[in-house]
Amino acid sequence: MERIILSDQSSRLSRETSPYLLQHAANPVDWYPWGAEALNKAREENKPIFLSIGYSSCHWCHVMAHECFENPEIAQLMNQGFINIKVDREEHPDVDALYMKALVELTGHGGWPLSMFLTPDQKPYFGGTYFPPTPKFNRPGFPQILEEAQKLFETDPNQTDIKAQNLLQKIDLQNKAGKSRGIEANRLIQGAIEILTKRFDEENGGFGSGMKFPEPMHYTLLLRHWAETGDEDTLHILDKSLTKMAEGGLFDQLGGGFHRYSTDRFWRVPHFEKMLYDNGFLAKLFLDMFQATKQDIYRETAEQIFSWMEREMTSKEGAFFSSQDADTQGKEGTWYTWELKEVLNLLGPKHAKIFSRAFGMTSRGHLDGRNVLHLNMKVESLAEAESIPIFEADHILKKGKETLFQARDKRPHPDTDEKIITSWNGLMVTAMATGYAVLGEEKYIETAKRCAEFIWSQQWKDEKLHRIYKDGKTSIAGCLEDYAYFLESLITLYETSLNYEWITRAKLLADAMIDEFWDEQEGGFFISGKSGERLVSKLKNPADEAMPSANAIASMALLKLGRLTSNNTYLEKSAETTKAFQAFMEDSPAAFSGLLSTVSSSSISPTEAIFAGPRDDPEFDGMWKVLQTDYRPNKVVVWNEKGESTLPLAEGKTSNQNEPTVYLCQKGTCHPPVNTAKALDRLLERPQEIRLNIFDENKKNAQILGDEQNNFLNAMGQIFQQSGITRPPGGGGK
Repeated sequence: MERIILSDQSSRLSRETSPYLLQHAANPVDWYPWGAEALNKAREENKPIFLSIGYSSCHWCHVMAHECFENPEIAQLMNQGFINIKVDREEHPDVDALYMKALVELTGHGGWPLSMFLTPDQKPYFGGTYFPPTPKFNRPGFPQILEEAQKLFETDPNQTDIKAQNLLQKIDLQNKAGKSRGIEANRLIQGAIEILTKRFDEENGGFGSGMKFPEPMHYTLLLRHWAETGDEDTLHILDKSLTKMAEGGLFDQLGGGFHRYSTDRFWRVPHFEKMLYDNGFLAKLFLDMFQATKQDIYRETAEQIFSWMEREMTSKEGAFFSSQDADTQGKEGTWYTWELKEVLNLLGPKHAKIFSRAFGMTSRGHLDGRNVLHLNMKVESLAEAESIPIFEADHILKKGKETLFQARDKRPHPDTDEKIITSWNGLMVTAMATGYAVLGEEKYIETAKRCAEFIWSQQWKDEKLHRIYKDGKTSIAGCLEDYAYFLESLITLYETSLNYEWITRAKLLADAMIDEFWDEQEGGFFISGKSGERLVSKLKNPADEAMPSANAIASMALLKLGRLTSNNTYLEKSAETTKAFQAFMEDSPAAFSGLLSTVSSSSISPTEAIFAGPRDDPEFDGMWKVLQTDYRPNKVVVWNEKGESTLPLAEGKTSNQNEPTVYLCQKGTCHPPVNTAKALDRLLERPQEIRLNIFDENKKNAQILGDEQNNFLNAMGQIFQQSGITRPPGGGGK
């Protein structure tokens, strides 16, 4: 069979909207997108399928594409022997999840690019991740892999099919939880906390001694545990880990936003792609930590994530793009990293010396002679080491960051994947709405509402949610994560904006989610629904992976919605979901942090705050702020608008003489209504006391900086007075 080389114009991928698929449209490989055309052709011609799964910001996906898929000789082998299917994992997470599990079963590890060989009826039988064009890195060359895959299929197809079927049966068994031993909720949670404590890296924060991933659900469970118990060791793990993340190279110190993961144990050298989902989860987590501890680093980190989102990741419609690439000009991290001589030329010798010392820069660098900015020295220590006042050191660092940011902006920018993914947008809507509640910034709730309105208008069609919006087109049936994450965001929007329309939409979405994904036999939710792909195996994926389990988010969202609406169906489905995976949690509790957060929440009586009366009254705002001041993960917030009961929880709870009123119930006790912020503050149960001295240095530094600035201004004021000037020139300017 002659090889097929398709032009840009005739390539099937050129008709797709996925940036990842479009990157491969000009390959000499005869690619198909995932769908009936390719799958039917494989069956009709009885040819094995080569399935290549990746995403647009994946560095090693780019490497393999350049080395193998752009190679005409390798493409000829692929075209002659296989039906070649290219999948964007962000468009089809259910397809990716199935074949990633198959790869882990086959090889013991996974990753992207995912290179899997399937029988014509989609059963996986052979695969790996990145393969070079010739043998290297202790890996066989891709031509040898193609030859082996074809040999396995052609020599004994029946035996290959049996092995593939056995592999699928192993995967199917992962949905079978087995019999629960009935371990109590608090023991499961304590078991997870003990495992995480043992894995904690005391010196560098995070878990384990190798590469570090953000793993937000671990920290969310730890924070809930601290809020319930006051365990100081738990708070120490949280503070150490999140501070190291925020101060390390994992966080973009100039432009804001977290990279995907750290390649070392120090959070120093990241894999540089930036994903919307990481930053949605982490912004919410850092806001929760700010509520719990009142430490500025957590507020500032969340604010910088939001600034990056607004500046670089927001579509003209107000929704959020999916990711930014790790590479520019064929190299990873060039956009984000610096040679020492660049900084010297930009800042001058004195300031460059101070700046490089603060941000850990050396002549050797961290990555191919280039430096990853990370906070190496706090401003107090820096000022002492350089024998300069703290305010001067602080000014040099702030000015240096501004200068480098402006210089970086002139470089070739990383590509942005402008797909709008429903689930990931839901995560950022939740974070932005929380940002409004915690920080009081009106712009955050407006941004959240604008995004949610767009998703609802474009992606909710015929009582079904869709996953992808790109180039004016809505496509691909929503997966469980789309329904669950967006449902959570609608509930958060109600509790922060108090607009009942979000509850109306949340109920429609929750009902559709249950109808589309619920497993009537075993309980819990499948990750692909009735309207989605017909895969050879249906998964539930209850454990947290790169993203928290969609079952966990669905269960928590249904618990919240059930409490808000007093709908027993939602409460029952939430409880049945955690029950379905009880045996899994008993065997490996730390792998199920997300579900354990729901277990924790469901076992604790919620704090219910029912507002009544006019929202535009300052006292209403005052009581609202009091309620949002502290971290209360189990609170339920309702507004009885105009005295008309829209939710059963608010029935009979009206305002006195049209005054703002709050009815508070906590720990099973309901209090008389109150009308002032002070009265509400007195009623609210006190949050856990922070008894550690872990924040003393930051407070001390801030105090010293403030004292120095005051001394400087007082001295300048005396000089101006002696000169007959009443105020510094330009004092009223910007």
